[in-house]
Formats: sequence, structure tokens, C-alpha cells
Amino acid sequence: MSESQQQQGHTRLLLNIVMLVLETFYSFVLKHDRVVRLQAKKFVEQQITIKMNSYIPYFDFYIQFTDKGILFDLQAPEKEPDLKVSSTLVDIIQIFGFANRRSLKKMRIEGDQTLKDEFRDLALHLSTPKLLSDWKNWLTTASEDQDTKASRKRIVPLLEKIDLQRSKINTLQVEVKQYKNRIRRMQTNQKRINIAFGIVSVLFVALIVYNLLIIY
Repeated sequence: MSESQQQQGHTRLLLNIVMLVLETFYSFVLKHDRVVRLQAKKFVEQQITIKMNSYIPYFDFYIQFTDKGILFDLQAPEKEPDLKVSSTLVDIIQIFGFANRRSLKKMRIEGDQTLKDEFRDLALHLSTPKLLSDWKNWLTTASEDQDTKASRKRIVPLLEKIDLQRSKINTLQVEVKQYKNRIRRMQTNQKRINIAFGIVSVLFVALIVYNLLIIY
């Protein structure tokens, strides 16, 4: 075996170890962190698959959300990825290690727009600073009432965002109703104009016919 092949083998082995560590850690987080579980609920229910691409240095890996946890793999799954994410390794570390929003904005994501927005939110919730703010609740078995009150500082921004989205939806619905009413009024006015034009046309033709009859 050549030296380059040995180096590639060592790199592959290292990446597999990293994938195993990430899978173990984030699956544990998904199981115990209430906010992450809430944010990732749609991803787990729909079994979302994400292709992560680092182009400096170049390598690919895949993330799958399942009932068993968050799976990391270097091999492409049979299912076509729902999202394709491209970034540099440094930016990926900045996002998940330090919750860096600038790096998150630079990240290129291909896929459904709603899913893209939800993934950006989830990425921040999976970042180290966010996780450390709630780690004490991971190992406790809270009652339903305690579970509702736990992690309030992290849940509040999420609820505020949901309220903001609802407010925007309500505003858009009001605008749609206003446009529909405006269109109805325009259609009514157009009908009146058409009727008036028809009456004037009939009167004009009748006047011409009358004048012709008088002349002849």
C-alpha cells in the first residue's frame, strides 16, 4: 500500500470516528433537550435527510433525522437528500461551535424554502452556546408542569417567532380580503359602465335610424 493510500485510509478512519462521536452526541441531545426536540419534531416526523458539503477542505457527509436519533454517515443514503448544504469547514465550526450568525448567513442551502428556514433555526439550537444554556435539564426527569416551564429563555424566542409569523399571515389574509373587495368593486363598476355604454349605443343607433326615417 502506497503512502498516499495509507494517508487516505487514516483520513477516512478519522472522519468515521468524528461521525460516530457527532451521532452519539446529537442523538443524546435530541433525546434530552426539550427545545431541540420541539424544533426538530418536523425533521424527525418526515425523516429529513441533509447533505452537508464542505468545499474548503472538500468532503461530504450526510445527516438523517430518525426516531432513533440523528444519524451521521459518510455514505450517501438511498433516499435523495431533502436539503443540500454547502459551506467551509471553518464556517460549519463557527455555526455549531459558537452560534455565529454571520457564518450561518453565508451557508448555501438548496431545497424547500420553509425547510431551509427551519434548518437555520435548528442549526442555532444545536450550537454549543445554546445547548450549554440548558444542559442542567438534560439529566432530570421533569414533570409535565416542570417540562413546560423549563428552558423558558430558549423557548420564548421560538414562540415569539411563531407569533410573528402568525401576525404576518393574518396581515396577508386581511390584504387578500381587501384586494378581493377592491376587485369586486371594480367588476361592479365595469358592469355598470358596460350597461351604460350599451344603453348609449342603443340610443345613438335609434337616433341615427330616426333621422334617416325623417330624411327619407
